[in-house]
Amino acid sequence: MHAHVMGKRATINNTHSWIASVLRGGLGLKVRFANQAQPAQPLELYEFETCPFCRKVREALSELDLEYISHPASTGSANRAQTPTRRGRKSYPYLVDPNTGRSMGESEDILDYLHETYGQGRERWRRALAPLNTASSAIVTAWRPFGGRVRRGLESREQQTQHLVLYNYEASPYCRKVRETLQALNLDCHVKNVAKASARRPELIGLGGKMQVPYLIDANTGAAMYESDVIVAYLRSTYGSPRAHSRPHTSGTQSVAKQ
Repeated sequence: MHAHVMGKRATINNTHSWIASVLRGGLGLKVRFANQAQPAQPLELYEFETCPFCRKVREALSELDLEYISHPASTGSANRAQTPTRRGRKSYPYLVDPNTGRSMGESEDILDYLHETYGQGRERWRRALAPLNTASSAIVTAWRPFGGRVRRGLESREQQTQHLVLYNYEASPYCRKVRETLQALNLDCHVKNVAKASARRPELIGLGGKMQVPYLIDANTGAAMYESDVIVAYLRSTYGSPRAHSRPHTSGTQSVAKQ
């Protein structure tokens, strides 16, 4: 009975996340603007899952085929204190590019920068439609308001020694579930985008044996795995509070592979 209930909850959660992707029209599903000027080092992004402005930037990172270090800045995260200030205040998203020494807030400024630096330039009409884009992103936040707060009891938890690595693309409903959990657990993560037509897809296939997302690698424990529910359960049991351990959130049965 317990497995049946958990399975039903997982199905509802998956459907709910799918609808969120549909509401954004599949943005972040396919590489559309990338050129050959890929950065040598991953970008760094201070963000949180429920921020509509952060979502726009994450979608662009997928469509430009860029990888980045996600610094969760959900309510209760220590990363909020570490976020660089802009004009004397903190704002999200906040981008740091170690390749050029540039850093900035304001989602539209970040989008302009990403497209000019790593894409083919940004059309003026896209910035003109920024209010509509933001409104659409805000609807998704209202629909799926998860990942905006660090789970109680984890506020002072130290980060893992090595960054987790997540193969992901923004429009995937299954990747969204994992990103929400990373935010709730306040875990920095190296996000490697593998949207459709990504040059990084052969890399993922070489590691895991198939093209499927999400795929998580944890060098701290040697674990590597597919399946969103398996990953969520692993993250909660490995990095969650004792209270989280006692309330598993998965119906998956896939075992965790060691690399």
